[in-house]
Amino acid sequence: MTAELDADGVRLKVMRMRFLIPTLIIVLLLAACSGDDEETTTLPEDGSSTATTLAIGGGGSDTDDSSDTTVSEDSTTTTVETPTLPGYDIVHRSPGDNGDLLVVVLQDVADGVTDHDLEQVILDVVDTFGPVAEAHILDDASVLDLVLADPADLSDEQLADLDAHYLLRLVDGTSVSFRGPFEDVPGYEIGS
Repeated sequence: MTAELDADGVRLKVMRMRFLIPTLIIVLLLAACSGDDEETTTLPEDGSSTATTLAIGGGGSDTDDSSDTTVSEDSTTTTVETPTLPGYDIVHRSPGDNGDLLVVVLQDVADGVTDHDLEQVILDVVDTFGPVAEAHILDDASVLDLVLADPADLSDEQLADLDAHYLLRLVDGTSVSFRGPFEDVPGYEIGS
């Protein structure tokens, strides 16, 4: 009989372990996933710069099927400034002795462009495509030929069209001047 008890005892131990191990795993997973976070921050995936932070308060026990999570009165929405570089294309590149001549056309200008956006683009162009001796930033590729032409050869209508779409000029690799709609923004030297 001792042999039978040992066999049954071993069988009982194996059955207990088969039950105990999955039970422990489930308990540990539930404990790890049941954090008591006071705040939840959500960052949108659409590239916008608004982060939403919600303070969550625990709800009481409900007898119906409604949610037991409530949003407290002190919920806040915080705007986070995330620097974004406007998209651009290099539509013309000519090599030169002191650096290249580049013409840059901005993408998606319907969303609006600021002088800060233009500064970020010219700095990125100089860093990425250097050495750059001269660069022109436009918001419309249709004036590409006009920006490359001698201004003395352009009609008043062509000059007006160029002025409407010509946003920034870089000369001597460091001297930035704003054009067209941004002509009132003071220029500056890169690196100073």
